Amino acid sequence: MKIPKTFQLAGIVWKVVETDAISDMGHCDSEAATIRLRSDLSAQVKQATFCHELQHAIRYMAGETDHDEKEVDQQGNLLHQFLTTWK
Repeated sequence: MKIPKTFQLAGIVWKVVETDAISDMGHCDSEAATIRLRSDLSAQVKQATFCHELQHAIRYMAGETDHDEKEVDQQGNLLHQFLTTWK
């Protein structure tokens, strides 16, 4: 699975940035339309983290600001499995 450098949600262009400046595995910044991924993660963990943060971005763009982390984890994990196993 290739992680995009940019993508669009609801007409907004989002950036995906790898960084050493965060302690969490990833972060979704809705105001900057940016997903940050920690650069030292393995490829598989980085992909799973991207799918998790993408779920946050989708919720922000749908107008939701209070995210249930359990639901975000579940849907992110299912999306990651789908994207890495479909043929």
